[in-house]
Amino acid sequence: MSLRPPRRRDVEEGDADNPLHDATWLYSYADLMTQLLIFSILMVTVVGLKESPAEARADPRQAQLERTVRDVEKYVAESKFRDALAVDRAADRLVIRMKSAILFDPGQAKLTPAAEEVLGGLVAVLSKVPSPLRVEGHTDDVPIQSARFPSNWELSTARAISVVEYLEDQGVAKERLSASGFGEFHPIIANDSAEHRALNRRVEIVVIGG
Repeated sequence: MSLRPPRRRDVEEGDADNPLHDATWLYSYADLMTQLLIFSILMVTVVGLKESPAEARADPRQAQLERTVRDVEKYVAESKFRDALAVDRAADRLVIRMKSAILFDPGQAKLTPAAEEVLGGLVAVLSKVPSPLRVEGHTDDVPIQSARFPSNWELSTARAISVVEYLEDQGVAKERLSASGFGEFHPIIANDSAEHRALNRRVEIVVIGG
C-alpha cells in the first residue's frame, strides 16, 4: 500500500468536490466578458470616426466666425486706434465695439476721416464673412436736443445708419446689413463719470455667426 499523497493533477481531474474543479467556469466567463469589452470599444471608436467629420461639416458658419475673430483681433491689436476699439466674443456672435469719439464729432452723425480709416480696415475682414452684420448705435444718458436730433434715439440710429452706409459703399452686401439705435438704454457701464459716459457712447458691429 502506497502512502504517497495524491498529486495535484489527480485532485484537479478526479475530485469533483474540489473547489478548484467547480470554479473552472469562471475562466470561460472572464474570457467572454473581455471579448465583449473589446467589441464595445471597437464599436465606439468606429462610430466616433464616422461622426466627427460630419460634425465638423455641420457648422461651417461657426468655423468662419472663429476665423473672423482671429482676423479682427489681429487687426485691433495692430491698429493705431486700438485704444478706441474692443472685441467681445459670445457663443454665437462677435461684437466689435468702437468709441463714438473716434467715429463722430460731438452731437453729429457724419463719419470723421479717422472713422473711415478705422472702418476701412475692418471692411477687409468683414467683406469675407457671409454672416449678417448688425450695426448698433449707443449714447450716454445726457439728453440731446438739437434741431437735427431731438433725442438720443435719433442720434444713435443716425450714427448706426452712417456706418451701414459706409460699409455698403465699400462693397459689403446690403442684404447682410442692418442698423439699430438704442439711445442710452443699453449701457455697458454705469453713467456715473465722464470716463464711463465716454465708454457708453459707442457703435457696435455685431457679427452673427450661429
